[in-house]
Amino acid sequence: MRTHRPRRIATVTAIALTVLVLGACSGSGGNGANSGSAGTTSQASKELPACPVGALDAATQPVEVVLWYALSAKTEATLQAQVKAYNASQPRVRVRAENQGPSYEELLRKFEATLPTPRDLPDIIVSEETTTRFMIDSGTVLPAQSCLDAEGLSTDPFVKPAVDYFSVDGVLYPASASLSDILTYYNKNHFRRAGLDPDKPPATLAEVREYAEKIKAAGVVDRPVVLKLDSWFLETQLTGSGVPLVNNDNGRGNGETTEAAFVGPEALAVLQWVKDLNDAGLLQGIAATPGQVNHYLAMAQQNGSILVETSTAATSVKAFLGGDTSVAAGLDAGNVDLAALDIGAGPVYGIDEAGKAQVGGNAFFMLNTSPPAEQAGAWDFMKWWNQLDQQVVWHLEGSYLPWLRAAAEDPRIQAFWKDDLAGRWLAIAYDEMITGINPNFPGPLIGPYDRFRAAIRKAFDSVVLSGTEPQTALDTAASEINAALAQYNDTNF
Repeated sequence: MRTHRPRRIATVTAIALTVLVLGACSGSGGNGANSGSAGTTSQASKELPACPVGALDAATQPVEVVLWYALSAKTEATLQAQVKAYNASQPRVRVRAENQGPSYEELLRKFEATLPTPRDLPDIIVSEETTTRFMIDSGTVLPAQSCLDAEGLSTDPFVKPAVDYFSVDGVLYPASASLSDILTYYNKNHFRRAGLDPDKPPATLAEVREYAEKIKAAGVVDRPVVLKLDSWFLETQLTGSGVPLVNNDNGRGNGETTEAAFVGPEALAVLQWVKDLNDAGLLQGIAATPGQVNHYLAMAQQNGSILVETSTAATSVKAFLGGDTSVAAGLDAGNVDLAALDIGAGPVYGIDEAGKAQVGGNAFFMLNTSPPAEQAGAWDFMKWWNQLDQQVVWHLEGSYLPWLRAAAEDPRIQAFWKDDLAGRWLAIAYDEMITGINPNFPGPLIGPYDRFRAAIRKAFDSVVLSGTEPQTALDTAASEINAALAQYNDTNF
């Protein structure tokens, strides 16, 4: 864990700890008991802030818990419905879920801007998984491990690769997570017309090129591979191959993370592959700008054949195929022949094999900057959220992979995975989460992850749009990331 705490963050931490010392109390009990079994106290529990699990007992009126998020469409509607159901289930806590904008980036900016006045922070923030290191370093997080330990609960009920990703030194920080990873989506009809097996998506970078050459040679599509030029593509390829992105044990060590560690043969191979595809006229490189949907439109309008994207897109793609064009904002439905679309999905292709990924999605961080009763209320809600029925709904209607392992065995999800097109795709993604992510190498923890990703996006853009040599692009990205890490280590911003 990081050994220093910058001045600005230290102020927040001091205020938070004062709140805890003045009012915290411990104990078991509270509504919505977690379905987990009792477990041993974490090794780091003696160093963790106390979780005031019994503070609700002293409340004389309903405690208001504020939750910040940045979700939209069906996922937002599902979250709000879940919050309404929780509020109706018990009289002691009232959760108010507030949308902070259309993107995780906007949510993070709001959080950063509010840090100097910690009492104005929410009680729970649903933040992108990439913010984990920053959230921990902010000193504002009430670790879920504190609350689990206070009630003798274990992390065993939860998906292990995800628990490992969100844990540092054996301490689980978020109370729950909405999980996702990356899938390969492809046009089965294009495969058939090119003489390819429509039930066998490409497994490796080399196979993607081979398939693309056959599709183009058959006159099906001019540029078959559609690639959003986003950092997570490189991250997935490298994490799946066991390559760290930064030093200090991929950001998980006891010292400071000071430099990029990805500039090696694997990263060079990925960028060279992208450049070669583009130079051969096989690639549609789509800039990773906010709200970008052109990669989806290329597939919908049958101008592309192979795409990698998040598993959470599964239900939207399925809805679109069923005629609901509202899920693809900006699409001219008159240019789409839905009857001719036959989209399949498979594990994400990789450098050497398919199905190797890293944890994605978002995480529910409880904050320690509010009074004990609100912290206890936040924990009560999170225990309820992690119960079976809520986890099933979040998967079926929110498209996120289950955080609770038992949800994957529930008959409702099992039937969905068997009988529904989107469900079958999400089953692939869940298997990829369980078997394709190394629990000992789940992905990096990077404080300035936003600037890391900006540097990688810039590298992709320069290779595809400006013809920059991959090695030059990687070196430039590494230099920018090193500067961002140095600044972060000095200021945490």
